Amino acid sequence: MQTVTKFRPETDRRNIESYRKERSFYKAISLIDLDKGQEIASVRFYGPASTVYCVAWLFVDGYADNLTSARGYGKASGGGYHKESAAMSEALQAAGVRLAEPIEGRGDGVMREALQALAAHLGIARPYIHHAHA
Repeated sequence: MQTVTKFRPETDRRNIESYRKERSFYKAISLIDLDKGQEIASVRFYGPASTVYCVAWLFVDGYADNLTSARGYGKASGGGYHKESAAMSEALQAAGVRLAEPIEGRGDGVMREALQALAAHLGIARPYIHHAHA
């Protein structure tokens, strides 16, 4: 079972806008706290060709002492593996999330498990994972 081993919110200082390829947006995964009715994480995927870009925003203000919002991005290219999970792993790490088990190249299921682990780490009793496609 996936767990978050450490979460220290960070804001990726790289130019995140360069990873937001609006015309190439194709998928978003959101973590929603049903009790508070708010989005906690938004992970978006962009990909014009063989490179997948991922931008993660974490809206965690008020979930624990000293937690603030965070963001990060990642990318994956090449072939022969699941690029979305590799890009998401890099984006979450850049935002300060450390997972117990690697998710790079392991598919859609582990991406969902990573967000569920974040929900458990933040003490969210009723998390909901929403998938949207462009």
